[in-house]
Amino acid sequence: MARKRLCAAQGIEAACILFQLNSKTADILRLAENAGLPPVFTRGAERARLCAEWRAFAHAVVTTGLMQHAPNSVLVGYLRQTGQLLRAAGTDAPDACAAPEAQPAQADFVDGPFAAYMALLTHGEQAGCPSLFCRRLADAAPALAAHLAQDTRAQARLAAAMALVLSAVWDKLEELEILAD
Repeated sequence: MARKRLCAAQGIEAACILFQLNSKTADILRLAENAGLPPVFTRGAERARLCAEWRAFAHAVVTTGLMQHAPNSVLVGYLRQTGQLLRAAGTDAPDACAAPEAQPAQADFVDGPFAAYMALLTHGEQAGCPSLFCRRLADAAPALAAHLAQDTRAQARLAAAMALVLSAVWDKLEELEILAD
């Protein structure tokens, strides 16, 4: 199968679209509900944390995919879009998740959850993402820490969803031939 050829700008745009497709608020909340996460994460005070955490994972997935399948200039161009992507994601359904002002600061996002997922994904340790996700949520809601740590069913469902996102994004990027500037 012939790979679709994209210029660098189109490659950055494609990467941004992949992030947007995998970080919609309504989809994140539905995923959490279907996985069996406690309602505080879908209808309560921790919705913003859940959304930010999932977006960090999705951003890391796209970033590591670009590291494998795109020139460095495209990777850097995509990473420069981080702030804009987070602002847009925070306003896709403000009634369902955090208002834009409740989004984490870009530096906190990059140095915190994004860096944590990048560390796993760049070392080929994708299987650690669901437990990291639950641990980080538990840090935000200590009263639920034991529930999140012991709920293997929720972690298994999260693992399946994360594997699907990872596979879909990386497969799509593999289909593209992204050229340098």
